[in-house]
Order: sequence, then structure tokens, then C-alpha cells
Amino acid sequence: MKSALPKQFLLLAGRPVLMHTVERFSSFDPLIGIILVLPAEHHSLWRQLCEEHSFGVSHRVVTGGEERFHSVRAGLECVKEDLLTGINGGTGSGASGRDGAVSGVDRGPADSQAAIHDGVRNEEAPLHGDVLIPIHDGVRNEEAPVRGDVLIAIHDGVRNEEAPVRGDVLIAIHDGVRPLVSHDTIWRCFSDAEEFGNAVPFIEPADSVRVLDGDESRPVPRSEVRLIQTPQVFRGSVIIKAYDRDFDPSFTDDATVAEADGVKIHLTHGNRENLKITTPEDLAVAATLAGMLRQ
Repeated sequence: MKSALPKQFLLLAGRPVLMHTVERFSSFDPLIGIILVLPAEHHSLWRQLCEEHSFGVSHRVVTGGEERFHSVRAGLECVKEDLLTGINGGTGSGASGRDGAVSGVDRGPADSQAAIHDGVRNEEAPLHGDVLIPIHDGVRNEEAPVRGDVLIAIHDGVRNEEAPVRGDVLIAIHDGVRPLVSHDTIWRCFSDAEEFGNAVPFIEPADSVRVLDGDESRPVPRSEVRLIQTPQVFRGSVIIKAYDRDFDPSFTDDATVAEADGVKIHLTHGNRENLKITTPEDLAVAATLAGMLRQ
């Protein structure tokens, strides 16, 4: 997408794409704490945009790394520090961590805790570091069913009163340039991850699929193909352990990192509106869908 602005900062319905993404999680549950992983050079721009748009959702900002992998790991390090110090994220005031909660923008150091999101990035300077992490504490009620940046949501699990599972957090990692994830998809991902240990959303392809084989190609039955989305949700101990390894170019998402550590991936249904904005056409489609998206 040819633009002077990184994709996550382009306007959708009058506001930056990333703000819509953050609000999908904060509106899902106001108790979710959010961590954004952004390149250091974009911190000041993000603060400026938050002020211009009076963006009041509490969140933190962490400096991203060279690749998306390193950015997610930076966000997970913040989560791990909170768990080790016994700080429980997911209060109404935002994500907990080294620099405290902030309203709208990060007022702490560049490496402060934030939502991790694999954001939209421009061609000239790929932003593998943009990540968002929401932190969720507690059980959803029935009226409000249960993330170019990456969003990570931390959830204490869907637990009952008799047996609270304080240490068994769930971490959701979401692309910041997927501003149309539905609340139903977020809920399914958290719920299935609680039961199966992880949950990766998908949609089925509508088009015919062919695989390249040298100079030729061959068809693949659509029934055997799934298109993967985010948020990808994991038990905290599992995904933190999985990211304790060196980067490999074969890692295309968080599920592939987990699989490298022997984790069996559980797929769950996503929502077709949950597109990743990477082209001008995607942005135009998202503008149309934004007003149609159900909670």
C-alpha cells in the first residue's frame, strides 16, 4: 500500500486503523489490559494521534524488534515479568507492568508493557514490531460474550468461583491491522483455548485453490484448506516457553512457533470480516464492513 503513513495509522471511518483494533478488545471487556508493540520511531506519532483523536483506551507501548517474532517475544517478556512479580493484569485501569497503566497513550519509557499487535506496515520500512496485547481478568457475562501491529490479550481464564486458576492465564496475539475481529471470534478463541490449551481462528476459502509445484500447479480440495486469522490464543506458560527459542524464517505466525515446541494446534471458527488490511482495496472493503459488523 503506497502511503507515507504505516498502514496501522491510516484512517478507517475517520480514525486510525489501530484504534479500531484496540477498541474491539476493550469493548469486548473493559477489564482487558492492552500492550502495543511499536517501532521506537512510531511512538511519538502514536501519542500524537491519540491526542488528536481523544483516544482514551488505557494501554501501554513496547518497542518492537527486527521481525514480528522478536516483537511478540518483547511483549511476552513484559507479561512474564508481571507473572513473576505477582502483578495481575487486566484491571479497569489498563495493563499492569513496569511503567504503570496509561490512559490513551504511553507516558513511560519506550519499552513499557503494551498490547502486542502485528501491525500494518509500509513497504519502505516493514514494521515487524507492531504488536498489541490485551490482558483479561475474569469471566464474561452473557450480555457481552467473550487481540499491521500484533495484539496480545492476557486472560486469567474462564474459571469458576470454587477453583480460581490465577496462574493459568490465556494470551491472545492479534494483528493490529485486523480491526474487524468480532466479539464472537474473540470469545470462541478464549473459550476454546481454555478447554484445549490454544485456539487459532480460521475461515474456509471461497475460491478454488492450487499449489505451485515447480513450473506446474495442481489443485487442492478446498475442504482441506483453511485460511488462518488472529487472535491466536494460548495458555501463557505454553506460548512463553515456545518463544524462548531462536528466530526461524519458517515461523509465519504464533501457531508455527508453538508447533516448533511440540504443541498441537486447535482450530476454531473466525469471522470473514476479520480481514488483514494490506492493500488499498482492503481498506476500502473494511470501510464498508465496519458499519455492518455485529458485536
